[in-house]
Amino acid sequence: MSRQFLQLAWRNLWRNPRRTFITMAAIAVGYAMLLFVACLMAGLRWQMIENGTSLVMSQIQVHASGYYPNRPSQKTLGGSHGTDVGAMLAMIAANPRIRAVAPRVYGYGLLSAAHRSAGVSLMGIVPDREPQVTTLSSYIIKGGYLTARIPKGVVIGERLASTIGLAVGSEIVLLTQAADGSMGNDGYTVVGIFNTGLDSVDRGLVVMYLPSLQALLNLEPARIHEVGIKLKDITAATSVAAMLTRDLGKTVPVRVSAWPELAPELANYVQFNRGVTFALFVIFFLVAIIGVMNTMLMAVLERTRELGMLMALGMRPVAVIVLIVAEAAGLAIASLIVGGVISVPLLWYLQAHGLDLGGATGEVVSVAGVVMGHLWYGRQDFPAYGQAAVGLAATAIFSALYPAWRAAHFRPTEAIRKV
Repeated sequence: MSRQFLQLAWRNLWRNPRRTFITMAAIAVGYAMLLFVACLMAGLRWQMIENGTSLVMSQIQVHASGYYPNRPSQKTLGGSHGTDVGAMLAMIAANPRIRAVAPRVYGYGLLSAAHRSAGVSLMGIVPDREPQVTTLSSYIIKGGYLTARIPKGVVIGERLASTIGLAVGSEIVLLTQAADGSMGNDGYTVVGIFNTGLDSVDRGLVVMYLPSLQALLNLEPARIHEVGIKLKDITAATSVAAMLTRDLGKTVPVRVSAWPELAPELANYVQFNRGVTFALFVIFFLVAIIGVMNTMLMAVLERTRELGMLMALGMRPVAVIVLIVAEAAGLAIASLIVGGVISVPLLWYLQAHGLDLGGATGEVVSVAGVVMGHLWYGRQDFPAYGQAAVGLAATAIFSALYPAWRAAHFRPTEAIRKV
């Protein structure tokens, strides 16, 4: 396609500048809005995954085979003899795609204080490691977090504290069935109270020092139930889990589960989010087809006599089609450039300040069982931006095919007489 041919196509676009400006503005604004939606949806997906996995679950979990999801206390990594916990943690942390690891022990029991009691889930953690993997420590509203200096301290949820009538400094008794079938019980002190906004966590979780829970469950120090893992790139969870399964499986039978397996509802929502984004793209593409086709068809009808003369002078029908398509492509490219410029401040604001969905109340928003802040931040999604640009360009070219086909089938003698 010659330079003169492209110049001709570009000049033809501006024969009716008002119509071209209107169409270009519609496509440009639409493209900017698509980028805004893609940025918002990508940010929402990332916040959903980050919030859903970082509270207490973690992005990847390593268990013994047969432990998850029922969590029997006797199913520890390495079996009844346990494993070298330090060596396992070091081996996992050596993976360059892993940010942090933390060992855990779990149990179920009865919490009693004064004349009240409640069934609770017990989670034993290492205070120095766990905050690197999960964020529960940041939700403490009264007292403090666990420390090795207070081995029999526990942290409980605000709803549980309210139900039992507990405060920081209160004494409690935990009763549970140990891993060997015996009954374990001991006294502990409430050192902190958290409020996550999730009823199941705030009402039923007791977090304690890992060696203390091992003693309560009659587990040796080498026996743990789980290793929680935080990644540098949350989207690599499935591939890293497969890699760890292969590497760890050489020394001890394990089951490595990524967050899509651990939280299927969250994974389903992420897929739904992608589906909504795709549907919005398709809707706008359909609208763009109508706009571009109308512009190009009107341009062809207005130039019927001119096109007839060109064909009478020897321009072949295929050249007419290429000319009309080139005009549509020029319109699309110019619109995308303008839309990209318009979107820059929008995307910056969305990433820097977020979209306030809590309004003046500042209420926390919960989506698919995951607590979200009232501010939803955007996140760059360059593949989606590229897909939107390619989709709009392809839409513009496709929309020009019918007007181009119609122009190519003009009869020169009839088109020249057209007024």
